Amino acid sequence: MSKPRIAIVGLGLIGSSIGLALSREQRDFEIIGHDKNNTAASQAKKLGAVDKVEWNLINACDGAGLVILALPLGAIRETMQALAGELATGAVVLDTATVKAPVLAWADELLPASVAFVGTHPIVASAQPGTAAARADLFERCSWAICPAPTTAESAVKTAADLAVRLGAQAHFLDAAEHDGLTAAVEQLPALASMALLTSAASQPVWREMRRLAGGQFESSTRLVSTDPNVFGDAMLHNPEQVVRWIDSFIDNMAAWRDLIAAGDNETISKAFAEAATTRERWLSDRSKGNWEEAITPPVEHPGLLASLFGLGRRSAKRQPAKPS
Repeated sequence: MSKPRIAIVGLGLIGSSIGLALSREQRDFEIIGHDKNNTAASQAKKLGAVDKVEWNLINACDGAGLVILALPLGAIRETMQALAGELATGAVVLDTATVKAPVLAWADELLPASVAFVGTHPIVASAQPGTAAARADLFERCSWAICPAPTTAESAVKTAADLAVRLGAQAHFLDAAEHDGLTAAVEQLPALASMALLTSAASQPVWREMRRLAGGQFESSTRLVSTDPNVFGDAMLHNPEQVVRWIDSFIDNMAAWRDLIAAGDNETISKAFAEAATTRERWLSDRSKGNWEEAITPPVEHPGLLASLFGLGRRSAKRQPAKPS
């Protein structure tokens, strides 16, 4: 009798880290990986993130009880189209993209009623993209957003929650529209700000001299520009209203700063920087501990499909998330 199968489509940082995290403890299921990039696929196999790599998408997902689409937003719709008639009855499909509403709409349009889809988004702190940066503890104590459609079967939602818990994350349930409104501020807006900072400097006639004076501060502030341009571009274009709203808020904020600086209001400026620094340090501390003070996520009390098929609701005591101090 063949083992239960999990298919991971997309073997970059997220997909390969999921495979590594699933493989760090004893398991009785197999992990099949697929990636159009042969180098990424080979790296994932070498790292031990997957048991086997299939170059053919359909073969990779054949018979899988869980299919994880760890893909950029722009690749998800075409992948759903290709898999629509090929998935096993009762399979659960998850994605990991940073925008959820359009993905849920594509799933509703393309996937058959015989499978269930849950939109998810792991919030990780890693600054390094790519398969080579994958690690088993990437999701420890991070938030894992779970955004099901209203009609999604409860067992499928529990499957997504079981996966998050098995990987060391904290399941965080929220509506797709709410998710997209919030992440526009902390995902897409930073990328835009990074690009705006670079282009506002590089477009000036003095850039030739200015670049010699640009050090670590400028480098870290413009780092997101080096990300695959399609990643943030796709997210922004599929979440336009929310991104524009946050751009307007950012413009208002910068205008207020302009007025303070023009007025020479040193006391207010110093106080604002101090408060911002405190806010950032508190956020980083909470994130490192998985300590989100207003806990609105219900605990996962009943194991779902992952636990029953793959035992993913079980984690050894030494890997339980640290309790907030």
